[in-house]
Amino acid sequence: MPRAVLLAFGLFALLATIAPGSANAQFYKSKTITMIVNYPAGGPTDIEGRLVAQHLPSHLPGNPTIVVKNIGGANGILGSNELGRAAPNGETIGFFTLDVVSQILSNPVLKTPYSSFVFVAGVESPLVVYMRRDTPPGVNVAADLMKTNGFRALSLSADNSNTLNLDLSLDLLGVKYDAVPAYRGLKEVETAILQNIGQAANTSLSGWSGSVEPTMGNVVLPLWQLSPRNDGAYPRTRALPSLQTFEQFYAQVQPGKPLADRMEYRVLRAVSDPQLAMFRVAVMPPGSSDEAVTAIRSAFVDMWKDPQFLAAYSNVIKTEPVLVTAEKGQGVLAGLAGVPSDVKSYLVKYIANLTAK
Repeated sequence: MPRAVLLAFGLFALLATIAPGSANAQFYKSKTITMIVNYPAGGPTDIEGRLVAQHLPSHLPGNPTIVVKNIGGANGILGSNELGRAAPNGETIGFFTLDVVSQILSNPVLKTPYSSFVFVAGVESPLVVYMRRDTPPGVNVAADLMKTNGFRALSLSADNSNTLNLDLSLDLLGVKYDAVPAYRGLKEVETAILQNIGQAANTSLSGWSGSVEPTMGNVVLPLWQLSPRNDGAYPRTRALPSLQTFEQFYAQVQPGKPLADRMEYRVLRAVSDPQLAMFRVAVMPPGSSDEAVTAIRSAFVDMWKDPQFLAAYSNVIKTEPVLVTAEKGQGVLAGLAGVPSDVKSYLVKYIANLTAK
């Protein structure tokens, strides 16, 4: 083969190898990405979402601008529906707290099933249940909960997973309380607890470490953490090594009473396990372009190695965030279809009873 032909062939091969990278490097140049956060500003989801929005651009090709758009309401469904309608061009992403219950029960209000979104990344997190210390006759240690004779447990709507996690836990413990599933976001719940409108609530790890504990740690006491499943067990999360799990608290105050086979506990874990496994998720509209998906996924992986991002996130949740990969997250979403029918039936009745109160 003539030398000139060989040189031309080699140049073509070289261009073929570098061209994709060059194009990719310009994919987000001069673009603005809208990040939909499906809960109101100031709440735990928003706190974490804005940290991501601040640090993600430097890991994306073209260093785009990211603008946060809060769309709260209907347990986050309004925001997820908005993302479902967005163009799949990579310029709109979601940073969500999933409404696991709506997915399990095929809620018709959920226009785009979560399993239809393109999963990018997730963050594992426990829930923290807390209570006002001045709840009669006084709550100085967690076990004092069992001495109370009625209090108000504040939460979001009756079919919200945080509400169900809180109320099912209290039912399992057999304490007397009034459920108040009436709030749009957990920041509103915090304000109501501070005003003593209610006495007990729960929140995510970032909500506890980044908001509740710093602002009213002298007013409330953490009772337990509802921790993510790990190798078939529920150990304390590394961010809260001194806070007992719900299972440990239950064993302490209800000794000799098995927990695992109780229907309330089966429902509690059916709702909480997938949520806690990836409490926050980054997702993209169905059918998003392969180039955009690859760029966003790679950026999240790179960001999780960024010392500045990890330091900022750790400052909020008091530990390095646990990344949920795209493959694992997509599998968790698919697994929601396998919830047993008796658990679903109990869940429907339980929500109906809460709504009727």
